[in-house]
Amino acid sequence: MRRMHAKMMTGLAASALLLLAGPCIRRPAPVAGPSPVTQTAATLTLLPSERHQTLEGFGASLAWYQDRLVPNPPPGIYQTLFPDLGLDILRLRNRYQRMIKPEDGNIAQDVEILQKATQALGRRPKVMLSAWSPPASLKANGSEDCKGDSDCTLAKENGRFVYEKFADFWRDSVVHYESLGIVPDWVSIENEPSFIPPSWEGCRFEASETADYPGYDKALAAVHARLASLPHPPKMLGPEVLGIHNRLLQRYVKAMNVDLVVGIAHHLYEKGSDNIWDWKDPGPDSFLGVMQAAAQVTDKPLFQTEFQTDDDHSYLGGFETAWLIHNSLVEEGVAAFLYWDLIWGDGGGLVSMERKGPHPRDQYYSLRHYARYTDPGDVRVGAKSDRPEVRASAFLSPAGDRLTAIVLNTGKVPVDVRVDSGGFAVTSSAVFRTVYLSIPGPSTGPTHLPPSSETWTALGELPANHSVSLPARSIATVVLQGRLP
Repeated sequence: MRRMHAKMMTGLAASALLLLAGPCIRRPAPVAGPSPVTQTAATLTLLPSERHQTLEGFGASLAWYQDRLVPNPPPGIYQTLFPDLGLDILRLRNRYQRMIKPEDGNIAQDVEILQKATQALGRRPKVMLSAWSPPASLKANGSEDCKGDSDCTLAKENGRFVYEKFADFWRDSVVHYESLGIVPDWVSIENEPSFIPPSWEGCRFEASETADYPGYDKALAAVHARLASLPHPPKMLGPEVLGIHNRLLQRYVKAMNVDLVVGIAHHLYEKGSDNIWDWKDPGPDSFLGVMQAAAQVTDKPLFQTEFQTDDDHSYLGGFETAWLIHNSLVEEGVAAFLYWDLIWGDGGGLVSMERKGPHPRDQYYSLRHYARYTDPGDVRVGAKSDRPEVRASAFLSPAGDRLTAIVLNTGKVPVDVRVDSGGFAVTSSAVFRTVYLSIPGPSTGPTHLPPSSETWTALGELPANHSVSLPARSIATVVLQGRLP
């Protein structure tokens, strides 16, 4: 976890997303008028018979700022956070036995939020429980928080790291959460084990034990053995490393017993020597090589369990989030993608819980484009574009009666994208679009407001010509109801 804490509407060019097979028509370039906008054409072919990973779903963390929801939630906030978003997975921070921050002892907040989320969704979201730190009593530095200190790790007794007490902590945590009505579907024993935070909770584990640090492999085995004694032990995920560059994921996975986990989890925080976050520069496609390498690590399902657009100035990064979700799904083949915090203070999270009222950010709509009309159990199917700037993924429901395509235009000009539904017989449809801030906006300050994006425009049923515009830096979710041939 990072302590992190779009939008000038582009001109809507007359580009089209055609959802019928047939000849691809290129419109002639305009011959008059100042600075005409270039427009291109592309063909997107959906392949429902080509099957890839099965979705576990999309989600976000609820780790801080619970007091913005409990006891006085803003009107309509649960509708916004859960059904409208399409959230499937809620990642909670393990707050059992918290001693240092008084508010952390109030797990009843999480209980109420989960109850109301279940009511809003009409089903219970899956719960992932992750620990940022064990209690201070189990830490070598005697504190839950790190301050860049090298002893922000597991304590030793008689020269040995206290793996057994760490395992007891986890067993007791699960029992306590279950007694309150929160039954975790998955647990992750340590958030970002390779990282010592500069000013928040953490606990350093190396892939294998060294003289200075406990081994994640030994800790995982100890916790798994202790949880196995429960009547209904939760499934385990790991290692939830900070990122996937420099073979960090491979190093931890190689050391651990992968039979103890049902999925391999990691985050997507990457920053180069230029001290700029990679989502900004060099951009989402700079992750392609390491994502493809991560896909080869194991045959276990892959979970991307935390990412956010650090240093986004409260209004940048929406389109880059959508682009990274696409790359994670298609290039790495993740079964789940979780954004960082579902809510945060001013200017952060998917929904910024500002004092003047909740504000869904562009990142919220990016996740919504993938989550709202897909469900756990959907299977990613083939989606091929004949132009590199047009990226698409598609998901088929288990019953075969819904095919959802999410299409991005990563280029700089509008594109007419023609979609062949691959034999899927369409009986009804709906289209939703977001057009993101096209260029970095003006500096914010006392007399400046951030520019804005066109977010989640409902374009209704596909018109008679089966078209919807796809400007530069835009995303469209196309929901097709029907049946397979």
